Amino acid sequence: MLLAVDIGNTSTVCGIFEDRGNLVAIFSFKTEIPVSSQEVLVKLKNFLDIYRIALKDIKGLCIACVVPPALHWWVEMGKKLLAREVLVADHQSVKISIDLLYPCEVGGDRLVNALAGWEKYKTSLIIVDFGTAITFDCISEKGVYLGGAISPGILISTEALFKKTAKLPKIDLSEPPSQVIGKDTVSALKSGLLYGFAGLTDYLVEKLSAEMGTSPKIIATGGLAKFIAPYSKKIEKIEPYLTLEGLYYLWKKR
Repeated sequence: MLLAVDIGNTSTVCGIFEDRGNLVAIFSFKTEIPVSSQEVLVKLKNFLDIYRIALKDIKGLCIACVVPPALHWWVEMGKKLLAREVLVADHQSVKISIDLLYPCEVGGDRLVNALAGWEKYKTSLIIVDFGTAITFDCISEKGVYLGGAISPGILISTEALFKKTAKLPKIDLSEPPSQVIGKDTVSALKSGLLYGFAGLTDYLVEKLSAEMGTSPKIIATGGLAKFIAPYSKKIEKIEPYLTLEGLYYLWKKR
């Protein structure tokens, strides 16, 4: 079995893949900087116990990480405590063409998203990842990673809003507003966030598509994609496990 680990700024998402590529377990927890590789191992084992998966069944780890201090302990845990092969996604390990001025700057999570998108669709793509930030990644018809755009994410924006405005309440985005014109504070907030970020998404997708000179397929991923996609006119499909799948593809191609 492969342990795929996506360490994001807000949360860490783990997936367990069987050899044939079946995703048999998914779990997540808040991203924190561990104090030791032993702490990482204990946390991992607690989740594996829920799925009745033994540590000995994990044959390797493939990791994408945007939090460098956390990466060190995950790699040490895999190599020293589990004695397993560990592969970290970056511009060198992800074997796709990268058309950027500085390839080393792009996050491994964005590259494995591009890898998974290309492997699944074999066409030009724009991948919108709704995480702590919203990233837009463009892939050409030949599978070349072209770059993209980054905007503040929904959680960043809402937290800033709540901190700077004392009277605005926190809201539940899972219950959509009944109309765009909010008749109370909560519905006005929901309208601004859901329709606002959908509008941002559609406009950026339109501009990126024009520069690509093609009609790319638009797919969304990330934990918050399900909240925004229903209001977007451009998003065609949600791929909730795209990053984990990209890590699996990377592992198989190593």
